[in-house]
Amino acid sequence: MASTKVTFEVSAELKELMRQHPDVNWSAVFRDAVVRHARALELARQVLQEEEDLRVRELAQRLKRGAGERFRRARHARRR
Repeated sequence: MASTKVTFEVSAELKELMRQHPDVNWSAVFRDAVVRHARALELARQVLQEEEDLRVRELAQRLKRGAGERFRRARHARRR
């Protein structure tokens, strides 16, 4: 997989904390955090989409039931 370089800006305080731990692969830490966050966002998007799909289906069913009921009432009224 090809890599792309991305640059992050951090505060001076964070940069100093990072400098105090040269043994840490900060690129990997940032990369892992971004991957976790991106996956969480994708999961949230999927959940919202599924909820929206469910609401649309429920609304469609209610509309169909309502239209059917109005049709039955109209037919019944015409018979009188």
